[in-house]
Amino acid sequence: MYRRQSRRARQRGQMIMLFALSLTAILLVVGLVVDGGYALVQRRNAQNAADFAALAGARIVAEKVGGDTTNGTDANVKAAIVNSILVNNASPVTFGSPNGPQYVNSAGDAVGWVGAGGAIPTGSVGVTMKADTNWKPYFLGIIGVTSWKASAAATAKGGWAAGGPPGAVFPVGIAQAFFDGRQPCSGPVSNTPGDPCYPAHLTPGSLNVPGGFGWLKFGCSGYGLGQSGGCANSKPFLQGEIGPPANSYGCCTQVGLVGSLDYIGSLPGNKASADCSYYITNKVVVTVPVWDYAGGNGSNGYYHIVGFTGFQITDCNGGKDIEGVWRVPFYVGPTTTAPGFAGAPLAVQLVQ
Repeated sequence: MYRRQSRRARQRGQMIMLFALSLTAILLVVGLVVDGGYALVQRRNAQNAADFAALAGARIVAEKVGGDTTNGTDANVKAAIVNSILVNNASPVTFGSPNGPQYVNSAGDAVGWVGAGGAIPTGSVGVTMKADTNWKPYFLGIIGVTSWKASAAATAKGGWAAGGPPGAVFPVGIAQAFFDGRQPCSGPVSNTPGDPCYPAHLTPGSLNVPGGFGWLKFGCSGYGLGQSGGCANSKPFLQGEIGPPANSYGCCTQVGLVGSLDYIGSLPGNKASADCSYYITNKVVVTVPVWDYAGGNGSNGYYHIVGFTGFQITDCNGGKDIEGVWRVPFYVGPTTTAPGFAGAPLAVQLVQ
């Protein structure tokens, strides 16, 4: 009887031990699953932080490539990276050797440290950097793992936009000659004549085909850039093209592509009637086509498109006289160090 009870006691003790070991194993597996999943999230957060910080720095480099030495400075690149890292909740970046952000050239080679002071190194077209996120595991602390670091790297380039813009295009063509001697506006709209932010007449008759105010006919047979939806010279057609949103107002392909057309038709000035109030009230910077030469007149007129740029429309006057300020927008890459045409936009591109 005594031996039978002792044996049962030993069996109960073994079962308790096996249960404890099993429970520990289950907790470790759960810990690996939970903490492993969270580690992947932190790795993704680190990559996002690196990507956005590199793009923020490359944006400043793009301003330098574009000729803006006031805003395109090493100090502004450093500040942009610091602000982006802070917003994305990553660990503070240490600038300088051995792991700080660096400038890169067109070949991707490092050409100097960000935050070293002075000018952005000659030949710089972008930034490469690493970002970290530190976190405390929940379950793995049982085996002594009390901290974990996720790291990621990114490289971004900035410069002139080498491709067409994403999204829709505002149906007003601006002559390339308009940009001669002008500077883009980087501040609020000004009331001081001569200031880059003082509204200019974008479509005076001398800059358009005879009988035109710069309005474009998207989707026209023989002249359109691929936008479907019909074509007409009527006021309702123009009204539907230009707004208010969510009406379509055109979409152009990149100029020079095989199968695309670099000409676009002109809408006669005596048909122009448009409501620009939405864009004016909301201070929308619209993408507009830029042309270098034009031909024909009235409904038979056309413009040769060489690229796109950004404008903030400040007045429309029923479509007869458009005013606005030139703002160089940032498009998604690819980028190039060659400016291309007067008024060309800048771009940033994440390369790795």
